[in-house]
Amino acid sequence: MEPLRSAIHERHLAAGAEMISVGGWAVPAHYGDAEAELARARRRAAVLDVSCVARIRIRGGGALDVLEEVCTADAAKQEDNTAVGTLLRSESGRAQDDGLLVRLEGFWVLTCDPHRREAVLGRLQSVAERLGAKVDDQTLKTTMFQVVGPGAPEILDRLLPERVSALPAGAARLGAYMMARYIVTRTGAGPSWSLEVTVPNMLAGLAWDFITRKAGTDAIAPAGWLAREALLAQAPAG
Repeated sequence: MEPLRSAIHERHLAAGAEMISVGGWAVPAHYGDAEAELARARRRAAVLDVSCVARIRIRGGGALDVLEEVCTADAAKQEDNTAVGTLLRSESGRAQDDGLLVRLEGFWVLTCDPHRREAVLGRLQSVAERLGAKVDDQTLKTTMFQVVGPGAPEILDRLLPERVSALPAGAARLGAYMMARYIVTRTGAGPSWSLEVTVPNMLAGLAWDFITRKAGTDAIAPAGWLAREALLAQAPAG
């Protein structure tokens, strides 16, 4: 079976990326020097294509009931524009995976490991059919970037329409650009500052080109999966 590819796959190849398989996706391992990419992420900033991470939207009248059955997080008490970590229960009640539950006005987005996307999606769809909710897999329709590093907040404040440096960890926002909606989430992944941005595939190439090449002195170099794994390994316990 051919691996899944993000909307900017050809841009990775053009930049010299060595690709690896992650959860059935072709993902950049590095762009020539993983250690240099990690050093830039620690010292200034780096941008990663993390589109392989599953993004599943849950909405409708029964959405809260679905989340209360599937997630360990207290979705009923979760406020709008927030993101919280959660475990996902299987039908037998065992932990199926862990993920991030993002609540926005009118809907939730659940992210989880790419290896578990189909299993988690199937579980959600089964429960949603019984409880009257709508589950929509957004993973193949959107592209997700992760921007990390101590210099990222200041740089992104100059590049994005919203002042993201003011967002606390666990904050989420829904915005619009060129009539297309995007989601910004301040995550706590890794020991450094981190922001995830999800955009429609139609905007992915423009966004990637701008942030990596066309932003002048504010351009942020890409990093691959190996650098991301090294950053995550340094995340504090708990």
